[in-house]
Amino acid sequence: MDWSALPNPTAHPCDDPERVAHALRLLTVSTTANETGDAASLLADSGFVCAHAAMVFPAAYTATPILLDLVEHGHRPRIKDAALGLLSNALDYFPTAGHNRVDTPYGIHVPLCCAIARHFRGRRAALLAHGIHGKQLLAEADLHWRLTVEEAEVQGDGSLTAIATLEGTPFRTPVEAELHTPPFEQPVRTVRVDALTADDSDTACIELRQTPSRPAPGSCLYPAECGRREH
Repeated sequence: MDWSALPNPTAHPCDDPERVAHALRLLTVSTTANETGDAASLLADSGFVCAHAAMVFPAAYTATPILLDLVEHGHRPRIKDAALGLLSNALDYFPTAGHNRVDTPYGIHVPLCCAIARHFRGRRAALLAHGIHGKQLLAEADLHWRLTVEEAEVQGDGSLTAIATLEGTPFRTPVEAELHTPPFEQPVRTVRVDALTADDSDTACIELRQTPSRPAPGSCLYPAECGRREH
């Protein structure tokens, strides 16, 4: 991984992606409480997060799977606990202005918090095995929902009904959402989800308004408030 190629908000001296890689290595091999604490402190004041300012940086998206590996496979409980605490901070803190989105294998310009939350959902079993704190982290991640449109139909009143797959927790409507349309190079548009019903299989039926056109299959919706999160 070329950590030096990751975005670096240079206005914040504590943001240094290469320090993140160094701190992750220290945390992984730490054997004493002091070593674990020092490595966790470095991550809390580097390009992962900046704890005293409650900021999260773009490198957190890349570092999150490594910390999840430590939650699942860390060779000491204190390493697992430290990784879990850092992951909680990454989801709770706000990005710096202009650095609140990341490119992912499933789309570009994804809100940073939603991309991190999707990493968490991909490791649900590992987090659930960590007890109440892992469950709490998953519950927080599921608030950063994602809807993937499978098919859509325009209604007579101009609204649009769509069948979609829901990742995360069903939410109250109406709510604003970001619409990301394949090939995901088009501008992100804000639409309104007027209604949502979901079943246990995560299949959802949604009603959309303010859509510029019928979204293509594979289009994704994220909470609009997540796209606005920044310092």
